[in-house]
Amino acid sequence: MLLKEIFNRGPRVFPDQEAIIDGKRRFTYRQWGDRQNRLANALIGLGLEKGDVLGVLLKNCAEFMDALGATAKTGVILAGINYRVNSDGIRRVIENLECRVLLVHAEYVDMINAMRPQLPFLKVCIVVGCEAEGMIEYESLIKQHSSVEPDVPLHEDDPDLIVFTSGTTGTPKGCLSTRRQTVSRASIIGMRAEVKEHDRFIAVIPLFHVFTANVLGFVLGCATFVLMKDWDPMEFCRLVDEEKITKSTLSQTFISFILNLPDLKKYNLQSLKQIRYGTAPMAPEILKRAIKLLPGCDFLQTYGGSEASEVIALTAKDHRDALEGGSREQKRLSSAGKGTYFHHVRVVKEDGSDVKPGEVGEIIVKGPGVMRGYWKMPAETSEKIKDGWLYTVDLATVDEDGYIYIVDRKNNMIITGGENVYPARIESILFEMPEVAEAAVIGVPDDKWGEAVKAIIVLKPGTVLTQEQVINFCAHRLANYEKPKSVDFVDALPYLPTSKLDRVTLKKQFIEK
Repeated sequence: MLLKEIFNRGPRVFPDQEAIIDGKRRFTYRQWGDRQNRLANALIGLGLEKGDVLGVLLKNCAEFMDALGATAKTGVILAGINYRVNSDGIRRVIENLECRVLLVHAEYVDMINAMRPQLPFLKVCIVVGCEAEGMIEYESLIKQHSSVEPDVPLHEDDPDLIVFTSGTTGTPKGCLSTRRQTVSRASIIGMRAEVKEHDRFIAVIPLFHVFTANVLGFVLGCATFVLMKDWDPMEFCRLVDEEKITKSTLSQTFISFILNLPDLKKYNLQSLKQIRYGTAPMAPEILKRAIKLLPGCDFLQTYGGSEASEVIALTAKDHRDALEGGSREQKRLSSAGKGTYFHHVRVVKEDGSDVKPGEVGEIIVKGPGVMRGYWKMPAETSEKIKDGWLYTVDLATVDEDGYIYIVDRKNNMIITGGENVYPARIESILFEMPEVAEAAVIGVPDDKWGEAVKAIIVLKPGTVLTQEQVINFCAHRLANYEKPKSVDFVDALPYLPTSKLDRVTLKKQFIEK
């Protein structure tokens, strides 16, 4: 299948069905198809050719969805930019892309205008949501161009999409995918999520991230999209209730926010039939609470990243079996699952041999979901992909049945007194405490042990805990070297746009404290 056919199926087969709901704006598949084609012709009119880069500095909106279709039909490479980093970080990403055309949301106009003298290659800015001096207004631009799809020769191995990493290990890197890889990712997600045209999907995670592949799986299935520009748990619940949402992709963080809403009972969430969660394994206690809240909803866990979208999954059946089965099945709730369609996943030791059950190794992956490489970073690409295998830097174990259990990222591991400690394991224990709303574990410098384990906790409203209570709770469930040596209570934890815990910021806050 050609990538553009993912976007053409809805207008051809379900033209009058709602495709996009963006606030008060609603577009059918026919209308959305016209907008894609108009933008595609506009980009060509601005001089963009196959292989050029279109920068996209937009929150979730219909215009971002237009751009996905338009680039699929022109061979232009779409590069979503993380709008949540500071202006210097945004400027560095734009410099790395060297894009001549940039889509800009209204709230970022002043920032972009201030940096344009430093970006001589940036010739055209198209603004969404307002009129701005020196920029072209989006709606007026696309109205000037034809709604007939442009005729551009395209090949499956042409580059298609640049998705930037979260920057948890340093400067964000652009992960480049081909059109073939994007189609494979969309197809895998469409099959795994069993997308149908009657599904109503709420897009919560920013489109600039690898979540784009998720969206394309639902475009292929001709679902209706409800777009959220900013995460708000009450607004999410309201939209699920009013729009009768059937499916969504969330994270443990977002699910925790929903479960802890004081007015949760006033919303009817029972239309939800499937929640896909990822970014990190979910604490079993939170997962059990979510399943109890939504007994008619299937839960699926997916594991992937910017470099490889959805390569491991814990299926809905695995979740059901865990709830109905014995301890062996229940244990699987803390796993990431098994490799998805068309992917070969291994967990290997330093010498490259596969781990045995109970041993810890690094997850490596081969398959169509793996990126082509990092944009303009050949050395980093060679370090990351070896003999066709993507080395994820994620540590895991494998059980006798082949289920993979994420232990933690190599960079998160704490070495205290010569022992390896994995924060994710301790965080899972902390979530068993009924007072804990959010939890994080980091290593802080210690003269005696090298590093000491520190827990940082956000309490649920109206609850109280002491450092001693937390340490004693962990002491009965963890090895002595694993239990926290200190505990801090805070009002909120820092998160990345993907809803992953921002451990870099957290460590700076507490190590420099």
